[in-house]
Amino acid sequence: MLYKKILTTATVAKPFYLSCMNIYDFFNSPDVAEYCQSIGHTFNALESAVMASQSNARTLAEKHEAYRTIIAEYPDMEIPEAFNHEHIKSFSKALEDVIEFERQLLEKFLLPEQNAIYQVTAYYTGERESYEHSELFSTYKKAYENTMEWHEGDDHNLAYMRINKRYLNNKNYVSAKISKAGEILKVDQCNVLPQSENSYLLEHCYIDVPVPFKRGDLVEEDNGGYMGGVYVIQNIIRDNPKQNTRLFRDGDISDMTAWVFYEHNGSVECECMHFYPDLRYCRRELEGKKRILKYISHYMQDKFCLCALFKAQEYLLLNEKISGLKKSQLKYQLEQLGDGLI
Repeated sequence: MLYKKILTTATVAKPFYLSCMNIYDFFNSPDVAEYCQSIGHTFNALESAVMASQSNARTLAEKHEAYRTIIAEYPDMEIPEAFNHEHIKSFSKALEDVIEFERQLLEKFLLPEQNAIYQVTAYYTGERESYEHSELFSTYKKAYENTMEWHEGDDHNLAYMRINKRYLNNKNYVSAKISKAGEILKVDQCNVLPQSENSYLLEHCYIDVPVPFKRGDLVEEDNGGYMGGVYVIQNIIRDNPKQNTRLFRDGDISDMTAWVFYEHNGSVECECMHFYPDLRYCRRELEGKKRILKYISHYMQDKFCLCALFKAQEYLLLNEKISGLKKSQLKYQLEQLGDGLI
């Protein structure tokens, strides 16, 4: 296999290699993928594996194939002080451990057992977040098929489901994230299989990913997000070089954060969202109370004065109130008409 060596322009030149695998195919955000390509950024073995592991669209089998490609085609590397454990001298060997651990988890999840039941939590796009089904099943296949039948022909906007295999004699479980097409995307557990220090390696490492976003940008998440999915960026962790450097020593994937503003029931809140590479530009027209985020974006980018922002909020709230009154009045009039509508 021929590799093309690329030297960065950093003070200490760092070698990267290009393989036949396109890591950008695993990115959840097309905007981040396009930006990284446009600036000529390349990813080492660890960074590529982490990005592949976070893909919302790729199956577990596709992720494992990507890991094997990384092991075969990328130069091996050391990981000093990885997630506060021992110095990992061979990332390739550690990645093999990840594949084997997840393979065993998947095998355990698929195997029906007399002392275990399957339960489904469905996740939805947009404002509706999740719904835990009360039905219990003896196999994951029955759990999946029942869930799809329950959603057939309706407008629930099902995004994906998580099926938990729970053991009746304790609180342990094996869990799988499953797409609408029935493809297994991710597996997890609680005290079912013994794990090594490498089992969750890809979640316990911190990486730095260049993104095109700046303060005040209006963005959204691929999966809708637990806060409504539309945000205005306040700042991203990588904008703080000192803190960013520290996190390479003792951070993990949950520290790849962005502080954002979001709208919830007419109130604007500030919150921390995780894994900022999932963000993409919000190009759609916002509706209802979420329109205030557009004006907050303008204000943060000095396109709006504070007085204009307050007036915009006052207008939007009044507009929503009038709309609500009109709907209530229309509902009352329809009720009064009763059978006359037939």
